[in-house]
Amino acid sequence: MSEKRLPLEHLHADAVCEDMPPCDAILVFTGKGGEVLNELKRLYPQTHSRIYYIEDTLNTRLPGILSDAAKLHIPCLVMYGNETLRISDFLQGEAPRISVISRGTEDPDPVYSFLEKTSPDYLAWIGFQRYLTDPAILELLNDKYLETMRLGVFRENLAAAEPLLREASSHFIDLRSVRHADAPEGNDTHPNGLYAEEICTLARYAGLSRHFRMAVLYGYPAKCSRGSRIARLNAQIIWHLTEGLAVSVDEHPGEENVSFQRKAVQMGEDGQEIVFFQSKNSGRWWMEVPNSKQPDNPVYISCTMEDYTIACKGEVPLKWLFYYQKSNNFS
Repeated sequence: MSEKRLPLEHLHADAVCEDMPPCDAILVFTGKGGEVLNELKRLYPQTHSRIYYIEDTLNTRLPGILSDAAKLHIPCLVMYGNETLRISDFLQGEAPRISVISRGTEDPDPVYSFLEKTSPDYLAWIGFQRYLTDPAILELLNDKYLETMRLGVFRENLAAAEPLLREASSHFIDLRSVRHADAPEGNDTHPNGLYAEEICTLARYAGLSRHFRMAVLYGYPAKCSRGSRIARLNAQIIWHLTEGLAVSVDEHPGEENVSFQRKAVQMGEDGQEIVFFQSKNSGRWWMEVPNSKQPDNPVYISCTMEDYTIACKGEVPLKWLFYYQKSNNFS
């Protein structure tokens, strides 16, 4: 039997620099890695990768670690524990392209607090439950043309979440979004929520995103008992993130690339068309949305084959309409 387990090597916080040996990701614990690390070391990798981990990081040092890693283009996976999350603390002035996986509105709510002060270039909120969500935040997201996918819609078609996560570079994952049965030791869990398999699927999709910068896991107990389900789930979420990173493909139809198949769908008799692109490498889909401000610079939006199928039936996909309005400032 193979004895090869997930390759994890300890790294001092001050050692994130140009002279450090190459790696595929840095795992940062704001406290002790403890049982999550123990569970990670029991898992078998499916790809060849090298991962460093940093333990007991003071929150005041975290921005410096993230900044140094970003300069080196090294993805970071942050285990943030149960502390109050402020999304803006992680973004360091960059044009935000983020995803949030959470069950609904919290007090204080990280999404609402973030949107009050910032107009992100892109935000997708996945997995929320209507009865746990303040309608005001959904209205705010809609007004800003930001993506949402409630739990029920996600469960009908898990793959539909991949294009939403593909567009983000920073991902924030609330472990409280997992139902109590799958994470009984979690903080303030609810009877309904994501299944363990579903949050792992979302983690892999996040790892596949083109410009992945970091993923922040929060809302879980500071201490996990040996063999607890929450420790094992945390470890498996990290595993899926790293596996997604290992097989991600840097591709985009807006760049000169022969690895895309262009598919134009005629809409009606007036000559209008919606253009789709499918990657020959990954099979993923994009749609082209006209930009009235810059006619020679259309917007390319991640989508699914289902959007293409809808267009082939003579219907305009809702996602295309949504981004057409956003790109052309209609309300």
